Amino acid sequence: MGRRVITCSSWLCILFLFVSVAPTGCDSTNQSSNAFPNRPIKLIVPFAAGGGSDTFGRIIQNAIQENNLLDQPLVIVNVPGAGGTIGSRRVKNALPDGYTLLLLHEGMMTAQHSGGATYGPEAFTPIAGTGDATQVIAVAGGSSFQTLSELMQAAKQTPDSLIFAANMGAPSHFAGLMLESEAPGGKFRFTQSGGGAKRFAALQGGHVDVSAFSIAEYVQFQESGLRALALLGESRHPDLPELPTAAEQGFDVVSQNMQFWWAPLGTPPARVAFLADAIESAMKTPAVRQRLAEMKLSDVTLRGDALLAEIKQRESRIAEVATSQPVPLPDFPRIMIVAVITLALLAGFRAYVRKRSSDATSGQTVAVDSGEEFEPTRRPIVVATIAVSTLMYLLALHFGWGGFILATAAYTSVVSGMLARESFARQRLSLVNAVWTIAMVAFVMSVGMHFLFTRVLVVDLP
Repeated sequence: MGRRVITCSSWLCILFLFVSVAPTGCDSTNQSSNAFPNRPIKLIVPFAAGGGSDTFGRIIQNAIQENNLLDQPLVIVNVPGAGGTIGSRRVKNALPDGYTLLLLHEGMMTAQHSGGATYGPEAFTPIAGTGDATQVIAVAGGSSFQTLSELMQAAKQTPDSLIFAANMGAPSHFAGLMLESEAPGGKFRFTQSGGGAKRFAALQGGHVDVSAFSIAEYVQFQESGLRALALLGESRHPDLPELPTAAEQGFDVVSQNMQFWWAPLGTPPARVAFLADAIESAMKTPAVRQRLAEMKLSDVTLRGDALLAEIKQRESRIAEVATSQPVPLPDFPRIMIVAVITLALLAGFRAYVRKRSSDATSGQTVAVDSGEEFEPTRRPIVVATIAVSTLMYLLALHFGWGGFILATAAYTSVVSGMLARESFARQRLSLVNAVWTIAMVAFVMSVGMHFLFTRVLVVDLP
């Protein structure tokens, strides 16, 4: 037959290759450019808009914009969920080109040491540490506890009787664990209780006995009945000279939240230094200093060796009271690749041995409305194509080629096209209609699965 046979699977394979490889080429081009930045920089804040981290990030963002500290915009992207792990994982897996950054405090370390994440600071390149905020141990205004010593004595006399409201696995939780470590035999009964406002409401309602707050939260709720027992800082706060530290009361506990700026591991040092310069310059502006003073935050900026030493010290404090170690997970991408190759070989061998009666009609073609022709595909070809596509799909997810939605859409297109190919041929469906149908299925599957996993099941995706 002299006419050229055009197969739908060929077009779909070409599409899959383009979608998977094109983003890599584009990123390589951008990364190799000497001009930095030459496009907007994304700052991932792994919490909802309006929270403390988001507010801090926007203060710095405004200062950078108003003072022209960067040639390109700094765009804040809120990626809440799983205590900050979803957002941090997105940055960890991003290209190390300086265009995707993370703003995350000690939650990076507490998540790792509480088993909420399998990685910590070692998986990132630290840029700067800014805005230190000391935590406060506080009770309700009508509480019988007047000092931290009285509280810890009660925790020792009746372990597990005092209820400590905390965001489990977060710095507020570890503040309580540090207090326990300084009072042998003392033990709190921790209960999950979101943000500072929720913890204050729980105290006021008599549902819990004690909690930890940032110093800004304490100042906010102080007039409404929140009473502080101790400041978990190295020294008294200049704006709250009447509040003693835990160390002054015999408990060597220091718990402070610093907003750390992170880049993916392997980011060029020159770009890290450039970003640190911009952040440090923003921290020195009068507007930022005024806002931080209002929030009772210090205007300190750490970078270089001082930053690394601070991270190491804080991580050491957290590790000392960690209640659980991260559970090592299997190498799922490698397992899936081996499993796919094995199943493909088995399926191909079975198809070859058994063969189908359709071999007799392997050269038959069916005309379609558009003038193109579908060629019935033998099962071994179908199996091989799906196997190769699955392998490429796993590699795309593993290396972040194109992201989950694009990779899944391309993979779904190939698989559905191969499986429905003969059905399309029997229905004499035109190539245009067939591709349109497959594209719709791919779109629904990719976007739908992304929504299901990230919004409903709160499962992180590449």
